[in-house]
Amino acid sequence: MRQQKKLKYGFLSIMVFCILAGVFFIHPMKTQAASFKTGFFYGDNRVKTGKYYFWMSDNTIYASTSKTGTGKVVAKASKGRSIYYLGGFVTDGSVLYYTEMEVDKEGTPAFAYIYSVKISGKNRTLIGKVKDGHSIQAYYNGKFYLTYLIDRDISHQGTYRFDMKTKRGRSIHKNAIPVGQYKQYLLVYDPIRGNPNGYIYNCKTEKFLRFSSNIGGGGALDFASGKVYYAEKINKSSVKIKSCSLTGKNKKTIVAKLSAGFVGKITSKQVYYGKKDNFFCYDIKTKKSKKISERKFQW
Repeated sequence: MRQQKKLKYGFLSIMVFCILAGVFFIHPMKTQAASFKTGFFYGDNRVKTGKYYFWMSDNTIYASTSKTGTGKVVAKASKGRSIYYLGGFVTDGSVLYYTEMEVDKEGTPAFAYIYSVKISGKNRTLIGKVKDGHSIQAYYNGKFYLTYLIDRDISHQGTYRFDMKTKRGRSIHKNAIPVGQYKQYLLVYDPIRGNPNGYIYNCKTEKFLRFSSNIGGGGALDFASGKVYYAEKINKSSVKIKSCSLTGKNKKTIVAKLSAGFVGKITSKQVYYGKKDNFFCYDIKTKKSKKISERKFQW
């Protein structure tokens, strides 16, 4: 995860829209083995989710089954609202669920409006709105998980759960945001603490499990090979890479020390990390790092 495009993008995603216009990059989340898939726009770059490529330009969502061509318009933002160019969405292959943001005079998100629309562009319907909400970060069993602002503070965000059937929702965590998904599990990260907490949230039991109180690398957490992989701080310039089970047990140190200013995508085989303006990929098996271009870096 990590925020980095790992939700890293949850709370930073809002800061990007409101302040910097650039954050961590959200990597697509692994979702439950059902027909619904969670994806993320990456501006006008085509991102494949299911059988379609989706992209966003000028507050308009496009879709195509091909990497080339003009594609077709799925939806346009309502007047006075915007579709976040790194925002999350959900699709079952025929319907797209996405959010439109309404901001206040200071440019701070005031509402997230959740819409459903057929990928053909027909039957666009408002199904709910979340006060101080941002984009969809995850989805499970008819429920959307969004980031939202606490007390109108863009540096303080939480996780909001919205039920698609009842059209009701509530805050489930006021200090952490969802940054990754695997089946019914979400990785939730607390970015406002000096030593950030990392949680595993079970959407079925609706319980949080804290598995780390020292997440490092800018909030680096990932699901891989049915486990959780994450970075913990050693000091300001180095981290260790660890793994644990989906229940937070069987913790294991994968890389004892990695000199890194930030950490991107973590898998069971590789760790993407960077120092200043340089990007690297660490091979867990060979225990060697290779310098790579920013284009090849993965968040």
